[in-house]
Amino acid sequence: MAKPKLIDKLVRERRWRFALLVSLGLAFSNAVNRSAEETAPGESSKFLRFVATSADEGHVDTAIVTFKRQDGVSVALIGAVHIADGDYYTKLQTHFKDYDAVLYEMVKPREMPASGGPASASPISMLQIGMKRLLALEFQLDAIDYSPANFVHADMDTATFRRHQEARGESILGLLIRAALDEQNQRAASQNPSDGFQLLLALMSKDSAHRLKYLLAQQLETMESILSGIDQGPDGKGSVILSGRNQFAMDVLAAQLRKGKRNLAIFYGAGHMPDLEKRLLKEGFRKSTDRWVTAWDIRQKKPPQ
Repeated sequence: MAKPKLIDKLVRERRWRFALLVSLGLAFSNAVNRSAEETAPGESSKFLRFVATSADEGHVDTAIVTFKRQDGVSVALIGAVHIADGDYYTKLQTHFKDYDAVLYEMVKPREMPASGGPASASPISMLQIGMKRLLALEFQLDAIDYSPANFVHADMDTATFRRHQEARGESILGLLIRAALDEQNQRAASQNPSDGFQLLLALMSKDSAHRLKYLLAQQLETMESILSGIDQGPDGKGSVILSGRNQFAMDVLAAQLRKGKRNLAIFYGAGHMPDLEKRLLKEGFRKSTDRWVTAWDIRQKKPPQ
């Protein structure tokens, strides 16, 4: 695990924990879409939702939305959150067996295997590891087995990603700063701004993981437009981190279709999915079915009888 001593220090020192939580919330927005329950005609599909079941309980779900073309080709968009319950990844792993090819995201060195390689030292990966510890969840890279034969890498390698970012004048730090500014503006305009005092209380509570998960889950709707703002890119033509990688995934999809694959899935963060859906619709696909999988179960566990 990358720089565990640094993460441990950040988590142990309370004066850093609140700042870390805010940063993790912004990093999590990379996997966020609208959480409304239903899709009206003509609207984009929903790929992530929060459902409250009581005053301090609920669950976060991600969608599997399947699209079909007249020639019988089927493509499922499997939206994911990168930090979730272990059971969530177990269910997805079982579901992956149903596809001829599962196209997955992972910015990594070209030669590095998807499973068993060292953890990334990128700022977002570091924050996600910190979030895993704060919220008592599992990290996707630790929980998913990328070795099955039907798994196909459908993302930029590290060198290509950096080269494209440099060409566009884009950086992870710049995107996080933009996200922070967008979040601040939204909070100022919101009728229900997030309460920093509640976050501090949650951090100090005995059941901090449960309290923090519930508070963050409620903020998913307010994070929706943050991602669209980030994806404008420095020149307003879309970011490498989202639009650029989505185009790369679509190119890999086209290559797999040329090989005769007919039942495929794209396994990317849920925040990528509205754009990928638009790209599939332009290619003649039409929405067929959807289903939900619980990623965060934010309900108190009942003691054994």
